[in-house]
Amino acid sequence: MNDERASKRLSIRHIRAFVAAARHKSLTRAAESLFVTQSALSLTIQHIEEDLGVLLFDRTTRRLDLTRAGEEFLPSAERLLHDFDSSIRTMRALGNHERGKVSVAAVPSVMALLLPEVVAAYIEAFPAIDVYLREDNSAGVQRRVIEGDVDFGICSPWQSDAELVFEPLFEDCFGVVFADHHPLAASTGELSWQDIYAYRIIGFTPDLGMQHQLSQTEGLSPEVRQPRYQVSNTSAIEALLSRGVGVSVMSALAARRAPLDRLSLRLLSKPVLTRTVGVVRRQGKSLSPAASTLLQRVREAVTQLACFPGLQVLDDGARKTHEPLGLKVSARSGEND
Repeated sequence: MNDERASKRLSIRHIRAFVAAARHKSLTRAAESLFVTQSALSLTIQHIEEDLGVLLFDRTTRRLDLTRAGEEFLPSAERLLHDFDSSIRTMRALGNHERGKVSVAAVPSVMALLLPEVVAAYIEAFPAIDVYLREDNSAGVQRRVIEGDVDFGICSPWQSDAELVFEPLFEDCFGVVFADHHPLAASTGELSWQDIYAYRIIGFTPDLGMQHQLSQTEGLSPEVRQPRYQVSNTSAIEALLSRGVGVSVMSALAARRAPLDRLSLRLLSKPVLTRTVGVVRRQGKSLSPAASTLLQRVREAVTQLACFPGLQVLDDGARKTHEPLGLKVSARSGEND
């Protein structure tokens, strides 16, 4: 019964009062250090002794001396007080961005064209925060979020998953990329999908998000959905296209990533096919203060992408919508994003 009563009545305030009295050996000086009255401190010490069932101090008119029980209790009380204060300092440091870690995974185009400026400003503002960035395809980004390897990811929906929620940031139109000396460079403006079927298609491997989406979009030619020539990285595609080997279908933002930005881009229509890119998070998992602040900076900076042709930044209403992650139907393309 005494243990139950003590667990309900004793608090860190009582421990702090005992330690202060033991260190100062005077109720007056201990009360001054705690900014309480002497009578209030005396009553607190009395409550501790009543709950523990032992005397902790021998009292005289001049000083307080620890009893044998008080001497035995003091090291444990000091340790408890140190651990409590240390934990409070740590939590306050996290809340004040004085320490912590934030980790983000993103698809290559976002990693190259959105995150560098955001993260550079974040590091300047919060130099004590460790930042971990991981570039991956959409499938890898989702997996890292699920496994807890990163706080959040930025990608296109890869596969429906009830464990994840998706916050859309922008829509990115598909276009065709080619060398400056290619016949398609003779004019400007949008092209229809039919216009490119006469040319050799250099595609991405199916594990990459853009090719994964193209492969699932009905109505496109077999050469676009499952190209005979597949490359896993942008440097190789740029080298092939620069030699006039063919053309490549990709999102407008991806086409602005180096070294693909050396090539020409014309958007595709009839239909307009878009991919939706957004923030992926674990369902029901809260972000740390450090991660929450970085995510807010990403939301604010995404408007800068509107300068790229073929990219539409979603309005605040759409961007604040959090839904279970799944493959949605695009209103602009009529096909799965």
